[in-house]
Amino acid sequence: MKKYVFLIILICFTFASLKTLAMPNPWIDCNDDISCGAKKAGFNFPIRVENYTVRAMKDMIEINFPLDKKRTVTVRKAQNANGKPDENGIIDISGVYTSYPVNKTIYIQKGIAFNVRGKRNKFYVVNFAAESGYYSFYCKKGLTKKDLEYFYKTI
Repeated sequence: MKKYVFLIILICFTFASLKTLAMPNPWIDCNDDISCGAKKAGFNFPIRVENYTVRAMKDMIEINFPLDKKRTVTVRKAQNANGKPDENGIIDISGVYTSYPVNKTIYIQKGIAFNVRGKRNKFYVVNFAAESGYYSFYCKKGLTKKDLEYFYKTI
């Protein structure tokens, strides 16, 4: 009987120890405090939107906000990103790994390259690079080329 009790205690302790060995969540929730996100990421993100929430980790800020009554958008910015840039200098920082039938580069205003993934004329994952860093947009309900032009102006 003592052996079984000891074995049960040992198993419980082992599972409790495994839980603490998991990788910690690198994101810090900042609610609507962009300065909290800037402090954690190490840079500013002067985006002009309303009703947003912010979370950040070292070298990255993520902002979620409603685009309209039906769509919410997640925008990420990183000044330094892991990965090899493509021929347009773009690195995918979206964190979205879903495959879509459309995976191409489109150009807007003055030849700015955007890597887009989606279906037909709706883009769900968008990445682009600028002098100030790498950016991604994600919208579960899809974005249009006109939306991308708006975001580019906003950022």
